[in-house]
Amino acid sequence: MEELRRELQAWVKEKGQVLTEEFLRVDSFLNHRIDPRFVALAASGICQAFRGQEITCVLTAEAAGNVIAYEVARQLGAYALYAKKGRAATMKGVLHRTLRSPTKGTVFDLCLAREYLGPSERVLIVDDFLYQGVTSAALAEMVLEAGATLVGFAFVIEKGFGGERKTLARFGAPVVSLVTVARMDPQTGRIEFDEG
Repeated sequence: MEELRRELQAWVKEKGQVLTEEFLRVDSFLNHRIDPRFVALAASGICQAFRGQEITCVLTAEAAGNVIAYEVARQLGAYALYAKKGRAATMKGVLHRTLRSPTKGTVFDLCLAREYLGPSERVLIVDDFLYQGVTSAALAEMVLEAGATLVGFAFVIEKGFGGERKTLARFGAPVVSLVTVARMDPQTGRIEFDEG
């Protein structure tokens, strides 16, 4: 796992762009233009971390986490499910949360069709970033409301300088981040990783 972590760190360091002390742009390989090699590698790390947990559903929020969640689900042989931003007219029995996006500052609704998330499901919540944990916490609340089992949380990149894990600690589920950014310098573009 350590070798995989170092490989992912090298990728982030080489291709990521530091925009501010809080914002890291990775849309050239992870959440806009997708590099399948990076996604497959990251997904394999998440699968290793949750091996033997009998996960049946990999859940994310539309849209940045869709690709990594799909690949994790594919490698695990589970379903991928994403919460839609806004309620589709075709959705029945909706699980719903209203959130404020920490990156965009907008308010939006996250919606899941209850029929796809029930008591028999063992759910892993996956996303590209752990920033403030607000979206993942909302997903976890919906998992529990549906009576499903929350197995854990997994993120490709965690911004480890803002206490993000505190938001998720109340769920008592493991939180795994493949790459944890300790600090970023927008002047130099330097990214420092937490090796702990």
